[in-house]
Amino acid sequence: MMKLDHVQAKPSSGYIGKGVILLSILAGTMIFTNPKREEYLNYASDELSTEIKKSICQESQVPEFLKGLSNTLVNTCNTLVATQRDLIKDTINKSTTQQNAILFSVYTTEILGYKYQTLGGFGNFVTFPTKDAKTSQSASK
Repeated sequence: MMKLDHVQAKPSSGYIGKGVILLSILAGTMIFTNPKREEYLNYASDELSTEIKKSICQESQVPEFLKGLSNTLVNTCNTLVATQRDLIKDTINKSTTQQNAILFSVYTTEILGYKYQTLGGFGNFVTFPTKDAKTSQSASK
C-alpha cells in the first residue's frame, strides 16, 4: 500500500478568506453609514447658506453711498439668509436627484444655473466642483 503525504492548504487561501471577511465588514459599514436624503438636504442648505453669506453678505458688496450703514446691512443680510433656511432647503430638495448605490449615494442638484454633484458615504459628503448647468447641457448634445 502506498502512503500519501498529507497535502497542506496553501497559505494564500487564508488570505482570501480574511479578505472576504474584511470586504464584507467594509460593505456593511458603508450600507449602514450611507447618508439619507434628509442628511444631504441639511448639509447642502448649510453649504449654500454659507456661500450666499460669503458672496453677498459682505461689506465689499455694499454700494459706496451706503457705506455708513454697511455693518447694519451685512448683519441684516446674514439674518435674512439664516431665517430663510427652510426655503433654501425646500428649493434644494426640489432641485435634487439622488442615485442610491446602496453603499453610497450621488446627489445631483441643479440650482441657480449651476450643477452640483455630491458623493455621500460613511456618513459624510464630498461636493465636486460646480459646473455651469447651461454649458453642461449644450456640451452633451
